[in-house]
Amino acid sequence: MNVKLAHIAVFNFLVFLFSFSLFCYGFFPLSFSPSTKSSLNELPRSVENASVDTNSYKPRISRAVFMLIDALRVDFIEQEANFKFLNKLVDDGKACLYRLKVHPPTVTMPRIKAMTSGAIPSFLDVILNLGSPEMKLDTFLYQMKQRQQKTVFYGDNTWTNMFPDMFHRQGENVDSLYVNDFYEGDQNITKFLNLELQMYDWKLMILHYLGLDHIGHVEGPFSDKVPGKLQEMDQVVETIYQTMHKWEKKYFTKPLLIITGDHGMRDSGGHGGSTQPETIVPLVVVSDQCRKSDEIFLQIDLAPTMSILTGVAIPHASIGSVIEPVLQGLDNEDKLYALYYNTQRLISKTELIMMDRLHATDMYKNFEEAKRLHVSFMKDTTNIASYKRALMLYSSAAKKLTEQLITSYIRYDLVFIVIGATLSISCTVMAFFQILQTPSTETISLHPKLFPAVCLCIITFVFLKILSFEKQLSVPNYALDAALVGLASILSTIWWLILVLLKGIEVQRLNLRNIPSYKTLALWFGIVFHCLSLGSSSFVEEEHQTWYYFTSSIMVLLTIQQLQIMNHTIGMINHPQTDAALIDVCRDERNQFCISSVAFLCVHVLIRRFNQTGDKWQHIPDVGDWLASDGNKVWLSLSMAVGLFFLVYQICCLGGLLTNVLSLTAALLIYYYRAVTGAVSFFGRNPPNSSVCLTIFWINLLEIFFIGFLPKMYRLVMGRRNPKRSTELYDNCLIIVALLSALLHKPHNVLLVGVLMASSRFLIQRIDRVIEHSDTNLMFKVIIHYWLGKAFYFYQGNSNSLATIDLNAGYVGLNHFDIVRVGIFLTLHTYSGPILSFLMLIHHLFNANQMPRVESDGLSSRRRILSLTNSLTMLPVSFFIIVATVLRDHIFVWTVFSPKLMYEYFHVWLVLIKIILVMCLLKTNGTN
Repeated sequence: MNVKLAHIAVFNFLVFLFSFSLFCYGFFPLSFSPSTKSSLNELPRSVENASVDTNSYKPRISRAVFMLIDALRVDFIEQEANFKFLNKLVDDGKACLYRLKVHPPTVTMPRIKAMTSGAIPSFLDVILNLGSPEMKLDTFLYQMKQRQQKTVFYGDNTWTNMFPDMFHRQGENVDSLYVNDFYEGDQNITKFLNLELQMYDWKLMILHYLGLDHIGHVEGPFSDKVPGKLQEMDQVVETIYQTMHKWEKKYFTKPLLIITGDHGMRDSGGHGGSTQPETIVPLVVVSDQCRKSDEIFLQIDLAPTMSILTGVAIPHASIGSVIEPVLQGLDNEDKLYALYYNTQRLISKTELIMMDRLHATDMYKNFEEAKRLHVSFMKDTTNIASYKRALMLYSSAAKKLTEQLITSYIRYDLVFIVIGATLSISCTVMAFFQILQTPSTETISLHPKLFPAVCLCIITFVFLKILSFEKQLSVPNYALDAALVGLASILSTIWWLILVLLKGIEVQRLNLRNIPSYKTLALWFGIVFHCLSLGSSSFVEEEHQTWYYFTSSIMVLLTIQQLQIMNHTIGMINHPQTDAALIDVCRDERNQFCISSVAFLCVHVLIRRFNQTGDKWQHIPDVGDWLASDGNKVWLSLSMAVGLFFLVYQICCLGGLLTNVLSLTAALLIYYYRAVTGAVSFFGRNPPNSSVCLTIFWINLLEIFFIGFLPKMYRLVMGRRNPKRSTELYDNCLIIVALLSALLHKPHNVLLVGVLMASSRFLIQRIDRVIEHSDTNLMFKVIIHYWLGKAFYFYQGNSNSLATIDLNAGYVGLNHFDIVRVGIFLTLHTYSGPILSFLMLIHHLFNANQMPRVESDGLSSRRRILSLTNSLTMLPVSFFIIVATVLRDHIFVWTVFSPKLMYEYFHVWLVLIKIILVMCLLKTNGTN
């Protein structure tokens, strides 16, 4: 049986995607906590041998307002000019300001889960943030409902999605993910707030304001709109406080106002990462019965604290400690009992994990001593020394127990991790063996022998059976065995294919005698160095530096090599009998080449400074920040205009006259749209706010598509062939992607689209001049375009932190949330560099396939591109899988390695689309 190597490459990548999925399933568990619910019957009825009256565990406040300001940073609160009233309350001792530490990922849905349940959310909740599924964990909201304490809610519809039957009344913002809404949603919340303050049937009101977060996503934390929004929030605080003060004086009640943020905001405006502005949020408790503290508490501490204040059972999943300074309104006995209650719960949870080892720890000894002192105080309530000592020991033990539980609740499924890693490494080895096959080989003969194949499959099955022994207790044997048989078949097939490919390797190809060795070494050194660099968290955070260095280096290397060829050519014709005019022409060409090359490299030096990225220097102002400031709007407008016209100039090399006219019109419409939104200036005037410009833009893109599509269909129906127009449809689709990328990019980043296309042509010209061997020529084109896409991915400000995802790009031209269009726009914007770089590579290969030099080799571009693409994708991912597995207990596993894994997983799916395009567009033997 003969099988094409191209088909084997596709099979190999599909198996790799499957293996990566298995690994991620084991590395990112979906839930850390059970859905068991607590009950007040579980309240401890004694401390040591001293009985306790559980009736004293009751609500300590009459009603509470929980005000959540999305993306509220600590420094926002500390700016007295923005929160005048709130800061006055703090200064007068009528409110206390604390700091909370937020665990990553710093996005809304996991943070709501943490605050209400006291549990550490799964890292994969960052993906579920868009859908916000119903929450099954026990929460203090559920406990309040069980005690007939009504809750009302207004704000982000994430709450209503997570708690669909929890609220007595609700008014959610149905388009809470629509980041262009700065004011309307918040104003609606305040309107309902004023109505609810006149009602008396609720015990807890939750308000989730989104305007600040939206401003941050679009314009950043230093926008001139931020002070106004903070002042608006301060006015809301004043309204609530004045009403609460009236309640207190009229009804002698103890209302409570709590103000906090679900997460912070990084200096670039996004969130989702682990920087201090994202992970440290304020907690303001407006009450005269609180004590100030400089200690940093955890966000999960809110759940047990709110449970104690409202007199309900602490949620079963909670592993947080109690924020003791908030409980100043409790009597000493009640406060000790509340701390004992929560600490006892934490001890029980820790015992399930540590068993008898817990009894030898300091935290357990502290707990035992605290209980003895607690009993002593119960017998003599004037013994303040025992009270303070017990209070301190309970708090200390609880915090240490919380830290231990946080570490222990990070669960990995090592079976899936090992199987996924093993399969991934096997697929990577297979991909490299395909690269080393004889160039003329397009198919391999597969004649498996039954006995060895069956033995290999049985051995693999036994290995998997032993590995998954622990799972047999929870999964029916027949289902587990069926899954293991399937995995064993896949693994044995991969290993058998590796052995077959090993026999077809041409060792002489490793010498690469037809080209200077240093160029090839530079490529492979860059690939290997990048993989090894992923073993360091600092290199992962600053990965852009790796790509900047190698992309620039290969550009300089190819430029120097072509310059040497030009000098050699001039030296060869420099003969007395040679026409002097020819030498002058060659010298002029060389001078122009030098000037253009230096200018091109200078452009790359400039655009890499458009957007600071990474972690260490991300806070430093960049060119984009300077252009985005109000005083430099003219320069931003000029920058965007230059970027659009340069893009149209690059498009002119791809399309015909009508396509170019439509592209120019689309570029002008992009500028007009940004002028309508106020990003750039429009001849000193305010253009009418109309969506017609985008409607015409979409019509233009549709026309560009049909200009290539209709003639293609006509030729197919009529059976005619026109080699000169065979790539017209593809080129028009490339133009559409480029124009759409320009629409989604920030105004100062529009220039990147045209520069990427120009960079691709720059490199292709040099590769064709420097490298004659067709197989090596193609290898350089594929690898360098892969590097180029990575470099431009970081040029636009992306990083391995989730905070750099620009949500604003997903809502261009939309006035509501649409998960399909928002998802497509976000994907195209975030990965525009790799996508456009790959499309440009295919465009150049179409043109190269028409050149006699390539056709004469009779090689398959498709097979070689697939094998190279597989290797470039699989090698760093497989290595990083090993790193993440080994360092799964590293301190940065959730802040550095996990976000990188999520980015890589999504990128692998994009590579699958690229492979499908290669299979569909490129045919064997260099024909189109």
